[in-house]
Amino acid sequence: MPARRRLILVGGGHAHVVVLKSLGMTPEPGLDVTLIAKELDAPYSGMLPGHVAGHYDLDACHIDLVRLAHFAGARLVHGEADGIDSQRRDLHIAGRPPLRYDLLSIDTGITPALDSIRGATEHAIPVKPVSSFAPRWRALEARAFSIGGPRRITVVGTGAAGFELVLAIRHRLLEAAPSAGIDGRSFQFTLIGSGRVLPTHNARAQRLGEQALAEAGVAVITGDAAIAVTERAVVLASGREVASDATLITTKAQPPDWFAGTGLAIDDRGFLSVRPTLQVVGEDDIFAVGDCASVIGYPREKAGVFAVRQGPPLAENIRLRARGMAAKPFRPQSQFLTLLSCGGRQAIAARGPFAMAGAWAWTLKDRIDRGFMRRFQDLPSPMVAGAENADAMHCAGCAAKVGPVPLSRALDRIEALAPEAIAGRGASLLRRDDVAVLDLGPGPLRLETIDHFPAIWPEPYLLGEIVAAHAISDVLAKGGRPDHALALVGLPPGAPHLVEDDLVQLLAGVTAVLRAHDVGLVGGHTGRGEALAAGLFVSGSVERGHVVAKGGLVQGDVLVLTKPLGSGIVFAGWMRRLARAREVSAALAAMRASNAAAARVLLASDVRAMTDVTGFGLAGHLIEMLDASDGPLEAVLGLAQIPRYPGVDRLIAAGVRSSLLPDNAALSPRVDVAGPDAEATLALVFDPQTSGGLLASVPNDRAAQTLVALKAAGIDAVAIGHVEAASAPALETSRSRLRIVDAIRAPQGSATRLITAE
Repeated sequence: MPARRRLILVGGGHAHVVVLKSLGMTPEPGLDVTLIAKELDAPYSGMLPGHVAGHYDLDACHIDLVRLAHFAGARLVHGEADGIDSQRRDLHIAGRPPLRYDLLSIDTGITPALDSIRGATEHAIPVKPVSSFAPRWRALEARAFSIGGPRRITVVGTGAAGFELVLAIRHRLLEAAPSAGIDGRSFQFTLIGSGRVLPTHNARAQRLGEQALAEAGVAVITGDAAIAVTERAVVLASGREVASDATLITTKAQPPDWFAGTGLAIDDRGFLSVRPTLQVVGEDDIFAVGDCASVIGYPREKAGVFAVRQGPPLAENIRLRARGMAAKPFRPQSQFLTLLSCGGRQAIAARGPFAMAGAWAWTLKDRIDRGFMRRFQDLPSPMVAGAENADAMHCAGCAAKVGPVPLSRALDRIEALAPEAIAGRGASLLRRDDVAVLDLGPGPLRLETIDHFPAIWPEPYLLGEIVAAHAISDVLAKGGRPDHALALVGLPPGAPHLVEDDLVQLLAGVTAVLRAHDVGLVGGHTGRGEALAAGLFVSGSVERGHVVAKGGLVQGDVLVLTKPLGSGIVFAGWMRRLARAREVSAALAAMRASNAAAARVLLASDVRAMTDVTGFGLAGHLIEMLDASDGPLEAVLGLAQIPRYPGVDRLIAAGVRSSLLPDNAALSPRVDVAGPDAEATLALVFDPQTSGGLLASVPNDRAAQTLVALKAAGIDAVAIGHVEAASAPALETSRSRLRIVDAIRAPQGSATRLITAE
């Protein structure tokens, strides 16, 4: 049913993932859901010490928010909130227009308060926010195993986080030291805090914790707070200096700075003040949970376990408010089980006044943690999962276009029936091209092109960026400069304020890209449809004699590609919830990127022919280039040289294909593939690309210099092959062919060998 109200979840914290799972299992009618997440992989803090200790890999202890949001039917904005206007019901997002909300929930976690420890910002490693700690830990681990790397490791903070972390680091470094050729006895570990070990736990748990640290040989300093960190030491309040090569901080967390400017109720430490209903004080439609909030009457330490328990009541109260009903109070339990890992497969279990330790406690913790993660990793399959034919799944983006064979046949019929339909004033100098090149009289030639497709990613702002970058690329590939555009937008039904907001977001994404190219948006058309869709008509110009055609390939030319392949596969995988967050994120980042810088470099290199790689895939568009050249010729590509987006090979092996692939692969008889897995290779080279890179034919003697210039411009371009004289099969059919080998074998005198070696 059409959306009537919008819920925005700010942050992918522990409570919000529970809400998303609930909404995925039982959608709330009429509720549009948007998740704002700074990180697309949400760490589960309960398993972070186990990851540091080496018991879990990153995937095991991170929740993939891309998959979870898709399961919940939620839009996902990869961004960071930085303000709220509760009067206008606007959520402010860095670098974007505000998003309108009806219901808002905040679960952003906390940030390190390093200002109270002099030098900590420069010389210490903060554990909070947890989402960014994993890469910091990997960097520290790598340094620790290097010659002259840190050997004296100090953790500041004697609470549960510091206790678990110092033992986890010790376990990992001592376990891996022999294989790294390092004497484990060279490592020293210290835990420092102003209070005793595990100050919020019962006396029995504290004694067990102190015993575990002593048995592990960890030096413990209590009752003496850290006041400064230098490159080689931690300075304590007593004046004592503790030698330290690497210092990690687990204390002094604070809420995001932007809370203070919202006008919302906050406590004396700056955390959002919430009622037992989890609603912010004075606000019925704004919720706050997890570490960033303080529940009046129920003080709790900042720990993920409490956010997890807030998830179910938060989900229920969101549903109640979406229906216009009052939220219900949530009374957290007064006693709860705490499980603290001790580095190895040992743990401390504490509840109320009781505490025990042993391997059984670690086994219990491991079972509970893995069970929690399975709730978000083993999601029910979507309708299209496992489907073997294109009827079960229809890809969006440029993969939604008509295939090359039916398109060519349709154009044949139109030309036969009404040849005058493609003529007229300033008729295009090129036929059957993405861009019309029009001669309208003296001066530069006009370039006109249009693109339109359903949203490959269901978020309006990002769709606007992608469609603009995609459409402008056609003009750039002709050697031209775009100057104005018109937009064509299709919006799904919904409440007027939601439709308005979607239109604002989409056009803001479009204009952000257009402004970067000095292009004006001069008009357009909007309409309603079943799904979000957008297109752009772009007009530009090119100087006479400077049009870059698709044809013009010459024997010996080097073929250069400026973006990876596989966006169609990645998003077909996303539709089946098989693509991972980092894979989707990498593809989206490249699709938003303009080809303008690459085009400038290629044009300066006397490129012979150029096109952008879009719906027909690399092979389809290269065949177009061959057919438009004086041939027959043969293009030789090295499979090893063809760049792919992360995860593409894995997804191909899992059987993921774009729904447009069968249409594109109708041209496969003109492709000769070496190697045993020809089907997988064809799936890659015929995969439809949305906002793909430029494919250019560069003179051999300019190729190496061109790739260096592209790299200097920030473009990860690759030489993927070269053009040869036609082989016997091409000569027999008088049709150019494409040959794909395992790796490029460069012709005599070619720069390709040097380029690929680099």
